[in-house]
Amino acid sequence: MRSPLVRGLVGSVVVAFASLVTSVVPPSSWVASFPITSDLRATLPGRMVGLSFMVAGLGLLAWAWLSTGRQVLAGQRPPLLRMATYWSLPLLLIPPLFSRDAWSYAAQGALVAEGFDPYAVGPGALSGHIIEAVDPMWMQTPAPYGPLPLAYGGLMAKLTMDPYVLMLAHRLLAVVGVILIAWAVPRLATACRVDPVFATWLVVANPMLLTHGIGAAHNDMLMLGLACSAFALALTGHWGTAAVLAGVAAAVKLPGGLVAIAIAAVMSPLAGRMQRVASLAIAGALSVLSLVTVGALTGVGSGWLGALDVPGLVRSPFSIANLVGGATSGILGWLGEDTAAEQSLQIIRLAGMLLAVTVIAVLSLRSSIHYAARAVGIALLTIVLLGPTAHDWYFLWCLPFLAVARPGRRVTTAITAISLIFTIAAPLNSSLRGATIPILTTTALVLVIVAPLLNRARTLLAAPRPTVGV
Repeated sequence: MRSPLVRGLVGSVVVAFASLVTSVVPPSSWVASFPITSDLRATLPGRMVGLSFMVAGLGLLAWAWLSTGRQVLAGQRPPLLRMATYWSLPLLLIPPLFSRDAWSYAAQGALVAEGFDPYAVGPGALSGHIIEAVDPMWMQTPAPYGPLPLAYGGLMAKLTMDPYVLMLAHRLLAVVGVILIAWAVPRLATACRVDPVFATWLVVANPMLLTHGIGAAHNDMLMLGLACSAFALALTGHWGTAAVLAGVAAAVKLPGGLVAIAIAAVMSPLAGRMQRVASLAIAGALSVLSLVTVGALTGVGSGWLGALDVPGLVRSPFSIANLVGGATSGILGWLGEDTAAEQSLQIIRLAGMLLAVTVIAVLSLRSSIHYAARAVGIALLTIVLLGPTAHDWYFLWCLPFLAVARPGRRVTTAITAISLIFTIAAPLNSSLRGATIPILTTTALVLVIVAPLLNRARTLLAAPRPTVGV
């Protein structure tokens, strides 16, 4: 497997077969009764075999990505889009990787199809096969997503109530998002005077994007693809269309609307502060109007704004506000201040969001066209780190924007290291909650594979980067 394309394809195939053992699936689906893998799924040793192959496959995919990066940094031009396509193909029909969110998407679409308000009730209002694989944590919670994916899910659910087919329909949205990212990133990179081949390698061929985006079928990919496309359109002078598209991105998940920062910078590249405020107001108004229009046209409405706190039910360790709030709450509880302990987490989360809003406001007013991509990337990263919760795939939000913002060696190294860790360690997610032996074993496997890959990344990025002349 000297060829990175072949090595990555083999790794992706291994991941696909391992998912038949490790992924949560409805007991009524074909995967649950698939020969051999169904027997492995039924026992702890069998599941550990599946986890071992999963981590090994992810390691091969990450190794292939780093080897391709070595070619790019040496000035070569490997067929990155073809490679990313081949690496993605084995992931198209498999069960969702690392997360059960796609099963929630299917159930929420069924709620729409059955006439329920998905912003008032959770999947628990349904019965039957459609909710078999939904995480119990989300069974009674309303949908925190925008009207676009819910309306699409409702349309698909009117055609079939098979949860597996509906999951695949939502994966199609993720694929569309990745295609939009692949279209926009080289254009953004060229406009920002970054080598488009380098940016495409860092973003589009990134195993974290492929496995978490396509493999896990997260609707974050559609949000991100629309946001990147909006920025690319703004750079061609179509900032009005770009602002409308930013509103459509927000209609998937609200953070997508932050691309309006870049659109405003494009509208008034040499303007003073008051002109920038006016540009932000115009771009923001068009985006909000687009968002409200999508809710009205789909019939889903805007009730999702009241459910934005639902993801905060998970106390993610990636959120700084969660870490500080959890530590403060634990100390106060140990001191016997139970009431203060209960309130401290919420107070610190609120402080984190206020700080995030302040940072975004400053970025909105001070970003120029040359630093617009960086401003959006930092704004999204701020939301992830200071927000009430953060999952590993949330870091994909800022990836395209930081990758085209003339990243230095330190930023590139950080992006590469985070991508490797969040790819290889992805099986250590909520689906392993409470499973001590799988967690310890998988952690050991991750450490064994991640360490040499990180060392390879360090030597890789020590080489000089190619530049692009524009």
